[in-house]
Amino acid sequence: MSLPELAPAIAAYLEAANTRDTSTVAQWFAEDANVFDDGGHLVGTAAIARWMQDTAHRYQPRVEVLNVQHRTGKILVRNVVSGNFPGSPLELRYTFRLNEQGKISRLDISV
Repeated sequence: MSLPELAPAIAAYLEAANTRDTSTVAQWFAEDANVFDDGGHLVGTAAIARWMQDTAHRYQPRVEVLNVQHRTGKILVRNVVSGNFPGSPLELRYTFRLNEQGKISRLDISV
C-alpha cells in the first residue's frame, strides 16, 4: 500500500518513537507543543521528551502506519501500535497539527 507523504516532522517523530530516540525531540516539536495521550496533557519539548522516554521504557511500543489523511489544518495518521501493554496490538489514531515552521504544534492520540 502506498501512503501519502508524511511531513518531515511527523516522519521523524514516528521514527524516533520506533527507535526510542528522544534526543532530537526539539527539532520536530514546537517549543510550546501540546500532546494529549491517555487522558494526559503535556506541554513543551522537555515534558514531551520525558513522556516519550517513559513510554519507550515501560511499553516498548512499535508504530506501524496504516493510513494517512490530510485534512484542513491537520494530518490524521491511523496506526497499529504494539508493545508491552494490555490489549496490544491496538489501532490508534494520531492527529497532528503543524505550525508555520513545519514543527508539530499538537498531537492527539486516540482510539
